[in-house]
Amino acid sequence: MSKQASRTAYEPVGRGDQPDGAAGDEKVVLKPVVGMFGSIAFIVGSIIGTGIFLSPTGVLEGVSGSVGWSLVFWVICAALSTCGAYCYLELASIFKKSGGDFTFMDEIYGPMVGYVRVWIMFFMGCPVWSAVQCIVVATYITTPFFQCNDPPFIAVRLLSICVLLVTLFINCYSTMLATRFQIIYTIAKNVGLAVIILSGIVLLCHGKTDSFRNAFQPQEPFDVRKISGAIYAGMFACSGWAHLIFIVEEVKNPNKILPIAMNISMTLVTVLYLLANISYLTAMTPQEILGSDAVAADYAVRVLGSWSWLIWAFVAISAAGSLNSGVYTRTRLIFAASREGRFPRILSFIHIKHHTPILPLIMPIPITLVMLCWANVWFLINFMGFIEVIFQTMCYCIIPYVRWKYPEREIPFKTNILVSLISITASSFILILTIISAPIDCLIGICFIAAAIGIYYLDLFVTSHPGTYSGVTDKINNLLQKLFLSVPQEGKTY
Repeated sequence: MSKQASRTAYEPVGRGDQPDGAAGDEKVVLKPVVGMFGSIAFIVGSIIGTGIFLSPTGVLEGVSGSVGWSLVFWVICAALSTCGAYCYLELASIFKKSGGDFTFMDEIYGPMVGYVRVWIMFFMGCPVWSAVQCIVVATYITTPFFQCNDPPFIAVRLLSICVLLVTLFINCYSTMLATRFQIIYTIAKNVGLAVIILSGIVLLCHGKTDSFRNAFQPQEPFDVRKISGAIYAGMFACSGWAHLIFIVEEVKNPNKILPIAMNISMTLVTVLYLLANISYLTAMTPQEILGSDAVAADYAVRVLGSWSWLIWAFVAISAAGSLNSGVYTRTRLIFAASREGRFPRILSFIHIKHHTPILPLIMPIPITLVMLCWANVWFLINFMGFIEVIFQTMCYCIIPYVRWKYPEREIPFKTNILVSLISITASSFILILTIISAPIDCLIGICFIAAAIGIYYLDLFVTSHPGTYSGVTDKINNLLQKLFLSVPQEGKTY
């Protein structure tokens, strides 16, 4: 599909139209500022959010309280996530553009699917995940001040807004600054896990091994529906590895760095998750874990005593790291889609001084603020997760198609075809599980996809009959461009 006329008809304001001294001679592009350590920080920081602090309950419950099988399932979930990561690595090496799954689907499935992906991300993905992560950060910061009781709603929401604005400022100001913060967040959350793991090792050395006796003995008969729930909970805790693929153009030497960073990150996460779960079991029985809503917090109260607030702080930092990573990477999908003409072109413009895509960062803010004011924002996670798995499954299917359709195509990072088949099977299983366990949430997700398809065709009709619409949008685009000092990217970065 050709780029939509009304989005490209107006003349963008060039740097020559800016006041003298507004920008130097340096080209305005998204620079490759993410190196090996930054890449690992983005992957590990995106995966280790709050899942490992909350999900042990879901995994243990799914295997009927069997300690041994819960550890096995953590390894299985990490392995399945690694397979998915390898699939995305291969796709990134084929298409070589930022945008992640938007780029993959837009190239293979066509512009309608690409439009649906970016529409969902702009109106639901960015706002939902940002709102939820901001609330988690604010909740874990404020709870210790209220004797571990639920903090006031207004206090949590106001602090959530502050967290959101600070994160957006960092990402608007400098990609390098955002990367450095991501590294700091990742180090901090690993320190938090290290506190849990080291204290668990001390307890093991003191003979706290009661939970590991008859480790593979379930407390009740296995239930297939619960087992599928264990996989779902474990996969949720291991998700986030795709974030780095969204910013391929900003990674230095991606063909070399991405595979190494992904291998190191997934191995590190698997080891940390296993050791953290073992540590929990040294101070808590399986029954106590099953009855806990916040395993890490309960563990900290038992083991760290008056210093248990440290774990609350580390969980807040962990969620802040996931928020920063999500804001950084998801906006690149919007940027890439706008650059390809699937969304208003103005969203692909870059700030002339800070070299950041400031408009994709700022534009979803109103929707995010509305969601932060909504008391029951949590139910949005289920249908958004369902939509995300649909898109991931479609991406996994691209690999066997490309291998069959273009057998001579050069693929710098080529995985075994079985890896993609495993990923397709696993994600299809999760889709079926979600439909069975939460049909209403899935129906809502499908309705959003249908709405996006309808808006796509409406948009095609409107842009094919521009009339006054073109003049209005041109004026708005030029106003936004001047207001945010942004210009089109001045060089090809892929």
